[in-house]
Parts: sequence; C-alpha cells; structure tokens
Amino acid sequence: MRLARISLLAAGLAFAAFGILTLAWPQSMGILGVELTRPAAATEIRAFYGGLELGMALFFFRARRDPAWHRPALFVQAASLCGVVLARLLGIVIDGSAEPLVLLLGAGEGACGLLGLVALRRLNAETTGA
Repeated sequence: MRLARISLLAAGLAFAAFGILTLAWPQSMGILGVELTRPAAATEIRAFYGGLELGMALFFFRARRDPAWHRPALFVQAASLCGVVLARLLGIVIDGSAEPLVLLLGAGEGACGLLGLVALRRLNAETTGA
C-alpha cells in the first residue's frame, strides 16, 4: 500500500505542476512550437491542459488518502499516462518529432505510468496473497 500512496503522490504532483503552469502561462506551450495566435487558443490551453490536469491532480491526491480508492486511481494513472506515451510514440513516427524535449516528456510520462502499473500489480498481489 505504501507504493500505491507514493505512486499517487507522484502522479498528483506531476499533474498539478503541469496544470498550474498551463493555467497560469498557456504560452509555455510555445517551447514545443505550439503557437497561440488567438485568445481562444490560450483559453483552450488553460481549460484543457490547466483545468483537466488540475482536476486529475485533485483526484490523485484524494485517492491517495483512501485505500478504497487506490486501485481505481492507479488504473487511471497507468491507463492515462501510458495512453499519452503510446500517442506520443505514434506522433513521433508519423510526424518525425523526436526532439529532445518530446522524448524527455515521454520518458517522464512513461515512468509515472509504469510506476502506477507496478503499484497496482503489487497492491493486487498484497490483497490476494499471491
């Protein structure tokens, strides 16, 4: 159960950091070449990246406190982050975007997704006695 709490804390902190960054400073996406040419574009980054990421962070922080929430939250952590990594890899293949920052983001997302998966498997093994 300790690894589950650590994993959910890591996910919560990562989602919160990115959420706060993109909510407060949507132009930060410019580091990846995303140009916000209209106010609606900045609002979209604030809403989707900022709002969704902060909502996910709250979910992970809440789930961390209650063992009954660990299993579903770890699944969400692993599924969402591994899904992002798979889509990022597909984008690298299709778009040829294997830039260092893209690879670094993918490595971080992959590590946090795998941590969630390992924590989920360990939690399952602990509860089934396997």
